[in-house]
Amino acid sequence: MEAMTTLAILFAAAAVPILSGPLAVQAQVPPDIATKIRAIGRKVDPEGTARIYAPLQKKKPYAGVKMTRDIHFGPGPRDTFDLFVPEDAGGGPRPVLIFVHGGAFVGGDKNQYPDGTPSPFYDNIMLWGVNHGMIGVNMNYELAPKAQYPAVQKDIATVIRWVQENAGRYGADPKRVFLWGHSAGASHVASYVAHPEYYPAGGPGLSGAIMSSGSYDFAAASAPGGRGNHPYFGDASTLGEKSSVPGLLKTNIPLFVVAAELDPEGMIQQARELNDVLCKQGRCPEFMILKDHGHISESYCVNTSDESLTGPLLTFMQRAKY
Repeated sequence: MEAMTTLAILFAAAAVPILSGPLAVQAQVPPDIATKIRAIGRKVDPEGTARIYAPLQKKKPYAGVKMTRDIHFGPGPRDTFDLFVPEDAGGGPRPVLIFVHGGAFVGGDKNQYPDGTPSPFYDNIMLWGVNHGMIGVNMNYELAPKAQYPAVQKDIATVIRWVQENAGRYGADPKRVFLWGHSAGASHVASYVAHPEYYPAGGPGLSGAIMSSGSYDFAAASAPGGRGNHPYFGDASTLGEKSSVPGLLKTNIPLFVVAAELDPEGMIQQARELNDVLCKQGRCPEFMILKDHGHISESYCVNTSDESLTGPLLTFMQRAKY
């Protein structure tokens, strides 16, 4: 990552306050929070991590935001997204941030805990986007085993097409769209980017893709869950051809690859292996191992005082050109 002076220059040069951010060095994980995260360790613990971060997140109603829940983009009951637009939509057109949640391919939700009660996650990522000059799109999708590859990749393409067709109504820029996925969501994002056959007409529709703590080579020894049958990608014998790495080696879409220091080891290895193979081909992504964070905290911390991920992410989004 480049020095923060570069970030300051980028923001100072912006003609409008889009993708704006702090000009000082980004705040890191507060020591008391880091201690709690390290106590969780490498365990994937949404409930325990929520107890740490939920008190730090904004409470509804969200000031300065126009929010529309559950816009349907397809026929399935989970084919919906939430739209977050600044109340003051001037100064645009604004970049769009699409977020794809995780959940081991078989669970997860855009804004509810597993018991169906409202959650501040992943509204927090949308609010962070709005606070930095973006339009936010927080999508659900059909889950495995009901949904099988490439159903979610087609869902992503449909949402991108919706953004392209409706951008003008919301002050959005259809030529500045960023796709961010976490965990299984990162795997879905990588698979979308890697397989142009699922793009909407006219191309991928992206200025950049952010993949946090995903898996990319499903047949590798480091693949989380081993190399057996996959709940979404299917039979073990087909995982190599469905892996994202070959397609990611060919794409010109700027990539941001991140893993957490306290992720399960396989996820860290997947991120490192992807970074290594891309760099060997002269296609290095932006790459981070996020200090003092675990698998869940790297997303739950967004829109708090901790900018260890979002600061570099803003730099990436400023520079990304496709």
